[in-house]
Amino acid sequence: MISRVISRTDELLVALRMSGFEGVWCADAEELEKAFDEAVEDKDVGMIILNEKDFYELEEKVLAVKDKKRSPFICTLPGRDGYSEDDFIMRYVRDAIGVKLD
Repeated sequence: MISRVISRTDELLVALRMSGFEGVWCADAEELEKAFDEAVEDKDVGMIILNEKDFYELEEKVLAVKDKKRSPFICTLPGRDGYSEDDFIMRYVRDAIGVKLD
């Protein structure tokens, strides 16, 4: 299994390529969506890595894949300044299990 980085951010893509990950750079939202669809269908891809901005661009599609398929694992990494939402992890847990934790 391989891990694939799909990004519109050069910094993330270069950094993870230097670490040995395969990567796809996308110029616009259309290319991003196409690269994501190809990665989901590729049986050799075990993990897809997206940055936070790209995740929000594809959020509905990513959540649909997570609901229907067991593989690939989809990981979201923060941008240079960290997550844009203060409670990103809590929101993710709330959406995943349907319970608000205090």
